[in-house]
Amino acid sequence: MKSSERIALKKQNILYKKVGKKYVPINDPWAYDGLREGWWLVKVGEGCTSIRSIVYPNKAEIIAAAKDKEDELLKIILDASSARPKEGVPMSEECRKDWQALIDKHGKELSAIYYPSFQENAEKIVKALLEK
Repeated sequence: MKSSERIALKKQNILYKKVGKKYVPINDPWAYDGLREGWWLVKVGEGCTSIRSIVYPNKAEIIAAAKDKEDELLKIILDASSARPKEGVPMSEECRKDWQALIDKHGKELSAIYYPSFQENAEKIVKALLEK
């Protein structure tokens, strides 16, 4: 089969929906052409599509559930690990001076403390949940 014949065949499989006076395609017959052999997990949400490859059939439900919880985990991690002073304990002038002395001694790279992104933490947690 020639590529032009494959394209024509795919175009015949496009489904349309009437929106107002226009017909809008509602499916993509080319969506699976780029996927290699194996099991895939696809989630379509509002404004985003997530595709995971090398999904093992016996873990598909677990992987789908974990990916759904990832956004919820982000909120939990954000709240739990946000930097803030301990409640009821104001920063003393001595503490501020010590912090400034540390910055003066070691440079601007210590003027802020960096943490891994919340997304990275959530992905690591989900990965840990899915490992044997």
